[in-house]
Amino acid sequence: MTAQTELSSRRAWTAIGRAGGRHRLLLIATCVALVLAAVGDEATGYDGPGPFIYPAVAVLVALVPWRFTPLLAAAMSIFFIYGGLAAGEFAVRLLQPYHTLDFAAGWLQMLSFVAAAIFAVAAVVYARRR
Repeated sequence: MTAQTELSSRRAWTAIGRAGGRHRLLLIATCVALVLAAVGDEATGYDGPGPFIYPAVAVLVALVPWRFTPLLAAAMSIFFIYGGLAAGEFAVRLLQPYHTLDFAAGWLQMLSFVAAAIFAVAAVVYARRR
């Protein structure tokens, strides 16, 4: 019984470990959305750094216990959404459903970024102030 009390009294060192309830769920959803964005980016065979950046930001969101860390994911998502829509080559992929893989991967990536930004902002709003 003493060991259980000692384990429960120790504080988790990760952001997800410290979070509880809705805040934890929003942090996990942010990380999953960023991983899905990486899958969508990699599915098209694009050779940019995106599939490495998105999971790296997801790891930061999961591990760094600072309240405003998820805003990094929101800012990154907004920049990549803007960059994707500003690039004609990528924007055309979103409008051509007859190229099934590119179409699905492009929409998966864009919707994942939108979801990650929304979940990240909500996680900051619901975070308990310490």
